[in-house]
Amino acid sequence: MQYTIGIVLFIVLVFYLNYRKNARLKRIVEAEWEEKRIFSQVEDLESVMSYWQNNCKQPNYNGVDSITWRDLSMDDVFKKINYTQTTVGSEYLYNQLHDIHLTNQDRNESLYELMQKDREYRNRLIYILKKLGKRNYTNSSSFFYENYVNIKNIWLYMLCGILPIVSIILIIFYLKIGIASLITSMILNILVYYKNKLKLDSSLYETSYIASIIRTGKRLSKVKDDSFQEYATEISNSIKPIRKLLFFERIISLGKGTGDLEGIFEYVRIIFLLDYISYYFMIRMINRHKERYEKIWKTIGELDTGIAVAFYRHSIDDYCRPTFIKNEELIFQEMYHQLIQNPVKNSSHLDKMTLITGSNASGKSTYMKAVAINAILAQTIHTVHASSWSMKPSYILSSMAIQDNVIDGDSYFKAEIKSLKRIIQKIKSGIPCIAFIDEILRGTNTVERIAASASVMEWLTKHPGMTMIASHDIELTTMLSEFNNYHFRETVQNDSIHFDYKIHPGPSTTKNAIKLLELMDYPFSVTKSAYAWAERFGRKGGVEFLISNQNYPFGMDCLKGFFQVLMKKYI
Repeated sequence: MQYTIGIVLFIVLVFYLNYRKNARLKRIVEAEWEEKRIFSQVEDLESVMSYWQNNCKQPNYNGVDSITWRDLSMDDVFKKINYTQTTVGSEYLYNQLHDIHLTNQDRNESLYELMQKDREYRNRLIYILKKLGKRNYTNSSSFFYENYVNIKNIWLYMLCGILPIVSIILIIFYLKIGIASLITSMILNILVYYKNKLKLDSSLYETSYIASIIRTGKRLSKVKDDSFQEYATEISNSIKPIRKLLFFERIISLGKGTGDLEGIFEYVRIIFLLDYISYYFMIRMINRHKERYEKIWKTIGELDTGIAVAFYRHSIDDYCRPTFIKNEELIFQEMYHQLIQNPVKNSSHLDKMTLITGSNASGKSTYMKAVAINAILAQTIHTVHASSWSMKPSYILSSMAIQDNVIDGDSYFKAEIKSLKRIIQKIKSGIPCIAFIDEILRGTNTVERIAASASVMEWLTKHPGMTMIASHDIELTTMLSEFNNYHFRETVQNDSIHFDYKIHPGPSTTKNAIKLLELMDYPFSVTKSAYAWAERFGRKGGVEFLISNQNYPFGMDCLKGFFQVLMKKYI
């Protein structure tokens, strides 16, 4: 009777604790959606990159490259969107934000809308995914791309694992021999276990999360909803040949709890080498059925990412779904940069070639980055920070935040021309591209910078693709008629400079560099001399004045022609 009461109380306690846990999860989810902020744990980005790093090594990969990703601070964009509940979801979302498709950009729109509208269905999925949770460096996607090396000579481990059992049987018939054999086999197996324990623990850490993924798949396959039937069927079919993996994972988990008997279970695992034997069968099963496992992994990632995008749309409110056109145009209304608080919104109708000029800090770079980020989001999560957005499906490339490379011995200018060359090579391949170039060729002297910039820009006009260039060199605005000119402006009021951060048609006609020196209390003699040089420079024809003062034997046309020859020969 006492045992019966104890068992009943234990069952009641388990149900009560499970009820408390589910109630807590429900409160967290409801608070997140009500307050429009994420409470989930911070992840290591190096870990999150795993799936994308494997994916981008595949032939013919054409996603957002690492230079463009860094230029646009896309890690910060990812963090704002990342409402995923699982490591699988984080890795999947990180890869999806890189993965531009030139067709079927709205491939997941129905999922996003469903997750936004059906609260009960969405919450049911979130509760399941939260149980899987997040762990750093599980490498759970690595199995798609390679066969994991399994334990060699597994028969030796099996033989050693059987020895204690044989010894126990021997004790019945030959007591002394059996005891000696049992002690010897136990010592042997303990030594074998601890010899490779660190390496094995690392491997078991990965496989335990894989088992959790499969367990999550089983839970998802039981969700009864018409909208989910396609996912449930696919998961269920994929799980069948690998569900036995969960049995081996349970063996490995023996002795890792907090109960009184857990210590005994741990010794059982060690003495019979159950960790090694179970790991062997788990890896063999995954290697044999990696396509089935990959389907489960990607389905969970897609669902988790779908919920994250729905949450992101819910949290920002001010967004639109893009439309895609065949012309080389970018047309948008009330577009803004998602990483800036209280951003200024801009509307534009941009054609094939765009040149943006303007003073320092006037908003050129921010505008270009906002356009580039939204062009990526339009083609990856079908969500744009604007009231309307139309574009031709294109890969996005940038050359903005150039850094010199001390290790490789690259100067700033060399790093810059390498960055530009990759854009030119991508355009030459015939792939539709939109290139964003900030302060083109700023790493060299004025005369050669303008000549080389004009040559690069002229080359771009003769090839497919859209280009947006920002520059301080207003001379470029008159050198190439194919580029449409826009500018950002400022006004000086009460000894201070005010920017409206709005894009305006035409080239820039204002300058503020010397005025900024004045406002920063530079010596009067410095600013006076600067104004005098600037007046002389402008009166004598800008670049032509520089050429004559620097003793260039050739004029601008000759310099420009020289760089055009270099372009044809080397690029």
